[in-house]
Order: sequence, then structure tokens, then C-alpha cells
Amino acid sequence: MKKIISVFLAVMMLALSVCGLSSCNPNPEDTLVCGVTIVEGLNEQLPDGSWTGFDTEFATEVAKLLDMKVKFVEINWEQKYNEVNSGAIDAIWNGFTANSADNGVPRSELVDFSYGYMLNQQCIVVKTDKLAEFTSVDSLKGKTATAEKGSAGEAFAADIEGATVTPVPTQLGTFMEVKSGAVEFAVVDILLAKNICGTGDYSNLSIVESIQLESEVYAVGFKKGSDLTEKVNAAMKQLEENGKLQELAIKYGFENVVGIVEEIE
Repeated sequence: MKKIISVFLAVMMLALSVCGLSSCNPNPEDTLVCGVTIVEGLNEQLPDGSWTGFDTEFATEVAKLLDMKVKFVEINWEQKYNEVNSGAIDAIWNGFTANSADNGVPRSELVDFSYGYMLNQQCIVVKTDKLAEFTSVDSLKGKTATAEKGSAGEAFAADIEGATVTPVPTQLGTFMEVKSGAVEFAVVDILLAKNICGTGDYSNLSIVESIQLESEVYAVGFKKGSDLTEKVNAAMKQLEENGKLQELAIKYGFENVVGIVEEIE
């Protein structure tokens, strides 16, 4: 009996040494790890730890088509490139503007982008009783501003002549900066601002409608050379063709800004 057990153990050790613990698993569980921040309507975490929002459900549906599980990890937006390049996450999936730049470098040179799937633009948010002071981009010169650190909004604010920009960790934090009077205006995603301004604690904030900034396209960012880009693109197209993408857009109130864009300018 001892001899039989010894032979069995020797065979098992040989098998493990040849294929490793994970590659011999007949049913490996692949997981798409998405780096996100908390943005109302896109990615929000519920008290029970689960996630909700358009981007959350969109990523989940894409993962299903790829026969993958999906996991959401809250990241520091400023560290998004480090997170994806280190392999800590597989995708930056969180209202990520593809047609923008960071520190003068086009984002398309820093990551591979999926097809675009949502139109957005930055907007200016101020206290409602200060609206008359903000009539054009020129009226922003020399003012104090805030934006999410590492965002397209921060890049825009940094280019305003004479403006003093105080970045904060999250877009939600920018509204508090304006409300408290710490800064005169915030540069944020209009999709978020429309849900925040004029409601609840932010009833005294408004979007400056007279200042129209350039349109943006949201896409998913992957590490350069990742084979996930092509796979996710195919899944996105399938979800558009079978109507699931528009169904999610209607659910979250984005039906007028959602659609697959294969070429991002």
C-alpha cells in the first residue's frame, strides 16, 4: 500500500511541476478587472458592496459575451495608467475620454482604446448667484478653479490663462469646492453635472450654459498591445446590434448620447 501511495504522489508532483497549479485547472475562471471611480450614473457602489450604473452593466454584458467574470476595483484616477500597465487592472472603464491628452501627450499614445461608446463634454459649474460673471471662456481667465486630478477637466483648466487650479481626487469633490467658496468654478463632465447641479446639497450650483466646450468620446482603455481591445470591440458591436446597449442607455437616461463609434477623432 505504501508503495502505491508513493507512486501516486510522485505522479501528482510531476503533473504539478509540468503544468502548474492554474493551467491544469479544466475550468479556469477568467476575470475582466475594471478600474473605476465613483461617478453617478456610470459606476456606483451600493451598501452591500455590489456595483450599479451604465458602465458597470455595460462591462458586465461585455464580459458575459467573452465568457469572463467581471470585477470592479476603485482606483485613484491619477494613477490609472500605472494601474493598467502594472496589470493591477485589465481595463480603465469609467467615463474615460479618449480624444484628450495628459500633460500634452495624447491619451491614445498611452493606452489602446476600444471603440467609443458615449458622447460627453466638459462644462463649467459655478454658484448660481455668480452666473452673470461667467459669459465666455475669456471670463474664466485669472479665476480659481478645480477639477478631478488627472481628468480631461483638469487639462482644460490648466490651459486657462492666469487661472489657479486646485485639483481634487474625485469629480464629486469638485462640487463641494465650488459650494464652499474655495474656488470660483469647476470643470466637470456635463453628464454628471446635470444630475448634481440644482439638487439637494448642491441646489445653489448651476452649469454655465453660455460656455460650450468641445465634445468628448468615452472609450475603454487597455494596456498597449492588449488582445482584449479587439475582443471587447467585437462584444460592443454585438451588444449594439442586439439592442442591449440601447436598452442600458435608456435605463440610465443616456439614450441620446450612447452609440458605438469605431473611429475616434
